[in-house]
Amino acid sequence: MAEVQSSTQSGEMTRLFVQFVMMQGQQALLALGRHPAPPPGAPPANLEVGKVLIDQLGMIREKTRGNLNAQEEETLRATLASLQIAFVEASGKR
Repeated sequence: MAEVQSSTQSGEMTRLFVQFVMMQGQQALLALGRHPAPPPGAPPANLEVGKVLIDQLGMIREKTRGNLNAQEEETLRATLASLQIAFVEASGKR
């Protein structure tokens, strides 16, 4: 029975981790002015805040290296890659 509980708990932790990364990614896109559907009254782009959020995800990647499952690692990798491209694009438009 402990094995089933551990597996369920592990799945929940993966879901929460992926959700966290995606939410941070959405906040970074919003800060960069690159969100595809910004909410009404969204603040203007702030590249410094966007960079901080991207750097924080990079720190999380370094601190969790070797401790993530494949889904968590891929979500973090893909999110960081797309945010880095968005940052370069947003920086060029200034």
